[in-house]
Amino acid sequence: MENSRKSNVMRNMIVGTFFQIVSLVLGFVNRTFFIKLLSTEYLGVNSLFTNILTILSFAELGIGNAIVYNLYKPIAKNDEKRINLLLKFYRNVYSLIGIIMLVTGLLLIPFIPYLIEEMPNISENIYIIYVLFLLDTVISYFFTYRTAIITADQKNYIVIRTTYSFKVVLIILQILVLYLTRNYYLYVILQLICTLLTYIYLSCVSKKMYPFSKKMPKEDLPKKEQKSIFSNVKALFVYKIGSVVLNGTDSIIISRYIGLVALGLYSNYYLLVSALTQILSQIFNAFTASIGNLIAHNEHKKTQQVFNQLFYFTIFIYGISGGCLYFLLNDFITIWLGKEFLLSNIVVFAMVLHFCVNGIQFASFTYRQTAGLFKEFRWSPILASITNIVLSIVLAKVMGLSGILFATSVSRLITAGWIDPYVVYKKVLNEKVYKYFLKYLKYIILVTISLIPSYFISKYLCAYNIGLFIVKGCLLVVSFSIMFLLFTYKSEEFKSLKDIGTNMLKKVFRRV
Repeated sequence: MENSRKSNVMRNMIVGTFFQIVSLVLGFVNRTFFIKLLSTEYLGVNSLFTNILTILSFAELGIGNAIVYNLYKPIAKNDEKRINLLLKFYRNVYSLIGIIMLVTGLLLIPFIPYLIEEMPNISENIYIIYVLFLLDTVISYFFTYRTAIITADQKNYIVIRTTYSFKVVLIILQILVLYLTRNYYLYVILQLICTLLTYIYLSCVSKKMYPFSKKMPKEDLPKKEQKSIFSNVKALFVYKIGSVVLNGTDSIIISRYIGLVALGLYSNYYLLVSALTQILSQIFNAFTASIGNLIAHNEHKKTQQVFNQLFYFTIFIYGISGGCLYFLLNDFITIWLGKEFLLSNIVVFAMVLHFCVNGIQFASFTYRQTAGLFKEFRWSPILASITNIVLSIVLAKVMGLSGILFATSVSRLITAGWIDPYVVYKKVLNEKVYKYFLKYLKYIILVTISLIPSYFISKYLCAYNIGLFIVKGCLLVVSFSIMFLLFTYKSEEFKSLKDIGTNMLKKVFRRV
């Protein structure tokens, strides 16, 4: 069982990372054509509508998380009847949510002008663009129940491979459309068509992998079990509202208080940070279903060990990534677009801080989610979102763009930053939470010290071309790794991860 988990983790990680990197490279090419052929205001429109629809997605209520959690045990026991009942329930609820989201999105159309400081100077009708974005988001709600079983079965690499294969084709077609026509309508319509084809294909794959799911049962999930799921959903509903407001309001506030041009410049940086976030998400999300499977089997000692390993690994990866982002982002923007697209160092620092604060929480967040601890956390995102909005508006007037970004980090730290680990340590690991915070503090100090050589490398090495950029990036990674591992190579977490990595490499070489 443990070998199966490790195998699925590696497969999900490798496939996800590969396709994410391919998509990232093509995404940069796409963005380059976008900037050269269309105005910066189009970038602002893209970012604004994406964030509006992120906020609208609270209609999802968190049912997806609840369903996937409930699928772990029946999949582990090969209980086909219960799996089908859950999928039918999932399909019915999500179809209703899709309709609600469509209607709600259409009702928001008259309020669009109030979310923009100054209407953009573009030839296309901004309301038609918004409707196309809305339809692209709503489509997924009518198909996503088919992908839930694949994800819960630790085979998310199939979903990733399909999604990103279609995305690669989409990006190539969008580049061609921009180059040949400069038509933004066609650009967005292609995205809508690609989303539809992706989910149709995944539905076919799901039916082929799990033929018993082709025919939905006539009976419904028992009322008692529906009530149990909705009990978690109520908690997730509150959590979801807070989360989407916390994560989805930055662009709207920037648009309202700073302007669409600033939002366009910010979106270039956000593209880079988001791309790295997605790559790391593919790596870390590969663990999610396996952790759910581990917790479902009640392997308590192993559960504690894996948590400590995952926390160490998260700190190491986000330490390297955060350092590279801070010292390389402006270099990359200069090489890619030119100095006129640069933002200040304080804005870059604020973005990187949010990236790290959010990412380091992965271990505790994942354990809480896969253990089904939804109720214990429901009010935290609401508090975080209210804090974020108030702080963002206040700091936007005092500090500008950086103030909005700092507000998000502070809001997350004072809520989820301590509640997640508290719940996990109490309910899952049965340990005192002070151990987590001592480790957290120790790791942050070690990361800070390990980044000192990076500061001097960045100070004396200016990467004004792609060759120097690569050299600088390699030096930053190597210097941080040496420093951090010198401090931690005697730890149990390092030793166990080293053994796991060594065994996996041996298996790979045996196959070769």
